[in-house]
Amino acid sequence: MRTYILKRVLQIVPTVLMITFVVFVMMRSVPGDPVVSVLGDAYTEEDAIKARETYGLDKPVVVQYFIWLGKLVQGDWGASILTGRPVLQDVLIRLPVTLELIVLSMAVALVIAVPAAIIGALRQNTWADYIATTAAMIGVSIPEFFIGVLLLLGFSIGLGGLLPSSGWVYLPGTCSSIVCSASLWGNTQHVLMPAFALGVGRAAILTRLLRASMLEVIRTEYVTTARAKGLSERPVVFKHALKNALIPTVTVMGLQVGFLIGGAIVVETLFAMPGLGTFGIDAIIARDYQQVQGFALITALAFVVINLLVDLTYTFLDPGGPSARPRCRSASRSRRPASARSRRSGRRSAASARARPRSSG
Repeated sequence: MRTYILKRVLQIVPTVLMITFVVFVMMRSVPGDPVVSVLGDAYTEEDAIKARETYGLDKPVVVQYFIWLGKLVQGDWGASILTGRPVLQDVLIRLPVTLELIVLSMAVALVIAVPAAIIGALRQNTWADYIATTAAMIGVSIPEFFIGVLLLLGFSIGLGGLLPSSGWVYLPGTCSSIVCSASLWGNTQHVLMPAFALGVGRAAILTRLLRASMLEVIRTEYVTTARAKGLSERPVVFKHALKNALIPTVTVMGLQVGFLIGGAIVVETLFAMPGLGTFGIDAIIARDYQQVQGFALITALAFVVINLLVDLTYTFLDPGGPSARPRCRSASRSRRPASARSRRSGRRSAASARARPRSSG
């Protein structure tokens, strides 16, 4: 297990380097000059040359990348070309917003998907199954921004501003600036609609997959045996069937993290949330290379780390998997000599008993 974890951790490094290099080259290939954003419209060619030298934009792209990589190894993520603020500081300020949005949207997806999939699988071809599958198809078909617009029209405009339409209130303890407000109730009001808009689509995907897995698992022999032993339906479903049906679902949940990050960009822009999504969009529009690199780095790290955690979750869901088999084989080999010795000693005892002369009456 330790060897597997070490291999997966080592695989993170080339993956992140490749992603950051591709983003680095693509940003330099986009038409335009960031010097215009720094100096404005009225500047001379000498000012432009000095600005490019200051930010290292006069060097080849590969050289610029390795300079950025060398600073990154030392913990320096660079500074914004426009504001001059450290990129790492901006990322850490906006990271709690996006993390909270992604975690709550996945929680919304699971709260909707797990009961709907179980009901649809246990009551196949009934009205409950038809409602669950139809709702899943509708949820897959509607994009996040359209659900967000409907929520805004319904709860922010139609109900007289029941929920705020934009802005953000931080959780207590996550506000790292003196100008931001922190409140548990205010945070709940601001995150409710974005989390629901982002989680409905994921819930529809997970419902369809988990329902199909449950239908396959409940027809297996060990579920039939559990029912034949007289177990009630609750432990059969939740302890035997659901746990095994979650294995393919966990894989899809890990892959959905990438879609959640992409959807968070749209949802954060729609609800004017100060998260990493709006941070990345603003950096790309302004052609702020350092901020774009910071956004790509934190996104790549989040994606590969969450997929590593998904792979490790298999150990909990399937403890008798491949990692346990070598130990069983080695144990069986160690037991063979002892059993062979016992059989040989039994044969000798039987032979000696037959050869021993019988005592006369």
